[in-house]
Amino acid sequence: MRLLIIGGGIAAAYFANNIKKADSSVDVTILSEEKYAPYDRIHLCKLVDETSDIEEISLHLDPTVHLELNQKIIKIDREKKRVYSKEAMFGYDKLIIATGSLPNAPFDVKSVENAAVFRSADDCEIIKKSVKGREVVVVGGGPIALELLETLDKMPQVEKISLLIRSDSLYDKNLSSESVKIIEQSYTKKITVYFEDEIVDTVIEDAKIKLLKTKKREIKNPFLIFGIGIRPNVEEFRDTLKCNKGILTNTFMQSEDENIYAIGECAEVTKFAFIAGHVEACTQQAKSAISHILQRELQEFEPKTTIDMLKVGEFTLVDVMSPDFDKEYNKVIISKENSMDEYFLKNDRVLRYIGINSTVDVCYVQNLIESAKEIEIDELYKAAKTEGRGKLVCSCTGTYYNDLVDIVTQNAVNSFADLKEFSEAGRVCGRCRGEVVKIIEKSQCLIDPNIVKKSPEEKELEKKLKVAKKRVEKFNKEHPRNALDEENLEAAMQSMDITKDEVNRWISMVTADMQLHPKFEEVVAKGVKSLNKIPIVWLELSDCSGNSEAFIKSANPAIEDLIFEYISLDYHELLMSASGDESESLLDDIIKNQKGEYILIVEGAVPLGLDGKYLRIGSKGETGIELLKRCAKDAALVIAVGSCAFDGGVVAAAPNPTDAVGVAEALNREDVVNISGCPTNPVNIVGTLLYYIMFEEMPPLDKFNRPLWAYEGRVHDNCERRGHYELGEFVEEWGDEGAKKGWCLFKMGCKGPYAFVNCPTMKFNQGASWPVQAGHGCMGCTERGFFDKFANERVYKEEENEKDSH
Repeated sequence: MRLLIIGGGIAAAYFANNIKKADSSVDVTILSEEKYAPYDRIHLCKLVDETSDIEEISLHLDPTVHLELNQKIIKIDREKKRVYSKEAMFGYDKLIIATGSLPNAPFDVKSVENAAVFRSADDCEIIKKSVKGREVVVVGGGPIALELLETLDKMPQVEKISLLIRSDSLYDKNLSSESVKIIEQSYTKKITVYFEDEIVDTVIEDAKIKLLKTKKREIKNPFLIFGIGIRPNVEEFRDTLKCNKGILTNTFMQSEDENIYAIGECAEVTKFAFIAGHVEACTQQAKSAISHILQRELQEFEPKTTIDMLKVGEFTLVDVMSPDFDKEYNKVIISKENSMDEYFLKNDRVLRYIGINSTVDVCYVQNLIESAKEIEIDELYKAAKTEGRGKLVCSCTGTYYNDLVDIVTQNAVNSFADLKEFSEAGRVCGRCRGEVVKIIEKSQCLIDPNIVKKSPEEKELEKKLKVAKKRVEKFNKEHPRNALDEENLEAAMQSMDITKDEVNRWISMVTADMQLHPKFEEVVAKGVKSLNKIPIVWLELSDCSGNSEAFIKSANPAIEDLIFEYISLDYHELLMSASGDESESLLDDIIKNQKGEYILIVEGAVPLGLDGKYLRIGSKGETGIELLKRCAKDAALVIAVGSCAFDGGVVAAAPNPTDAVGVAEALNREDVVNISGCPTNPVNIVGTLLYYIMFEEMPPLDKFNRPLWAYEGRVHDNCERRGHYELGEFVEEWGDEGAKKGWCLFKMGCKGPYAFVNCPTMKFNQGASWPVQAGHGCMGCTERGFFDKFANERVYKEEENEKDSH
């Protein structure tokens, strides 16, 4: 696929890098109007005062991305999928417009020697060379003008600066006069601010402004800089695409043409009438477009709360704003010496916050806005403070000075590159990168020279191990009803000729299958020895007992068999010696005296027809659904084992005369953990129990509430016959030459491409074999409705609505 990107800013570079990361086969070309490779405009001030050069503020670009500079686009041919510049023609499959924005100015400054805007590297060059010996006049009081003002103020060659503002406010028209005063007083005597002033006339001779007239003054031979806002750079596309202020797009950033997308400041999302003004919004739009183009994990764009920070002179301004903020609001101002907190509320909800030299925690304010919580005014006076955390360094990540020092010292961070593993501070918009680098350098002397450097992954692993060990110790301290202990287990293993090496191999296999780090093997081993601490009730409903028999019907005793016997199965109708009233009394005792402690494992479907009378159990003739509800009510955890318990399985096959359903549907609960299969692998049951012991929670689950570690992988992808599938080598009929050679069974009705489970890697009977290895295709027995859909030897044709269901 050929991807063509028009534009050379952050949005273009981010899109190019990330689509390459997602799919390296995509051919990406960037067409930039500028003569420089993509650079970070946030750091333009560094070009003005020469603290950095263009290379130092350049953006990283994937080396396989083609970059064409000095390419001003003059035409898009949508029908032929071509783009024309003054010099060349470029074809595309998908076109991404990321042309950003243009600075506003009342006249064309390019035709005047002593006037400029502030938007590009070329603008910086003009400003840098032209300010000496002139009074610099900056027009505009917004963030762009104020940031440039701070830079000019520190430049020794600039002697006098005038700031012209049409209104009576700085930064934002919604800011209070008290806050404006704090900002104004932070500037040196070199800067004079003229409120309610504007240009009324300019005398231009020989391409120079000889005289600048404002409402209040006349200035000879000034250097004039406009910082009065920006507008989407879309004029060249208005005849080709629907535009309002920007190019109109849907929430996937797709224009009216399905092959053309627009991202960043040139795009206007129709649903929200939204135009990006922050780096984070630009990157989110890029992600949405990439997901739609590649059709992977679709992400619709939605405006989010923005955080801005402006550091000028002696003050730091933080602005946190909801996308719902509008002109109608009530304001709460909390004033302290040389600091202000301004809250903008509507219907008792905070929609915006502006703080100057504030100690209020920015993350607290962000959460307050995003939660849409109704708030009493008194709560604002008690807002979370940042005492002990120092000044705010990175508003994008909510990182304060001492937060950063702690990260550096605790993790032995030696450089900005090292910091990436632990924090995104300085990387989101990049504005604070220089300050972050200085803090890292300054904190080096605080690092313990004997500290062992560990990655975030290693630290997280240590944390999980610690939690798991505590959990196992907790279970060992509880009073088990089962008399077996660790010594009993080891003695039993010896009596069954199971060596310690076999046990260790089994532990390693289960640990790996649960997708845990090898360091967890010791904890898994201890967890196995604690399995008898958990009381377990195993119900048999409408089924064939296949899942129970999968444990006990093996030619040679396996470790799973022993563990299954070792588990504290307080109630199991098939295996326990008690029967009749005695077994009923045992069940009643567990339910009554061990509420919230026992685990309920259910095998079999639940008939609901005739009020459940198709299945009666016990001496009292209790229906299956009644027994299930009684046992499930106070269980710590409910696990549905096997395909029948999952969704009814073979019992619910058409025409389903007993109206059988799975356990979760029968209970009308969403917290039932399913371990589907016909039968399921015993290791998946033991692994799920072990995970619960170690973490007191279930492992990550898929959309059918099955453990991801067991049901994430597709059978087809992990099958040992997959290579034959790719080569077109199929078994055509049973017993043919292909069958003898172990070729692919797809044409014989194998449902591996539609089934998700770990059978190919875990196998059965201690990893001895599995159906496909034995010569029969997968029946997809772990999937919903498998008996009606998959339990045959015909090639399955996937329905359109089933595609991409996993």
